[in-house]
Amino acid sequence: MSEQQTTQAHRVLPQNEKHLRDVLGSRLRDGACVLDADREVGYVRLEFGTRRGPDSAYWDGWFAVTRTRDAHPLRGKVTTGRLVQLIGRVS
Repeated sequence: MSEQQTTQAHRVLPQNEKHLRDVLGSRLRDGACVLDADREVGYVRLEFGTRRGPDSAYWDGWFAVTRTRDAHPLRGKVTTGRLVQLIGRVS
């Protein structure tokens, strides 16, 4: 898959962008390194292509924070942007 196709496949709906901000207002993306509410370091994992992802009109802002960047989203802690603090961006 080309970079452009990946970007298209992982597009956040405009109405959902407000949910992808941390406690200080920094923008969150899939794979970003964060400090969660339990003061543990983890990685934002978004489910694109499902009703539980930011590309869905049904998404309510909840996402997973996993121990590794490539872990499946269902293996992480469920949280929202206001419960995490961005400490590292994904390139």
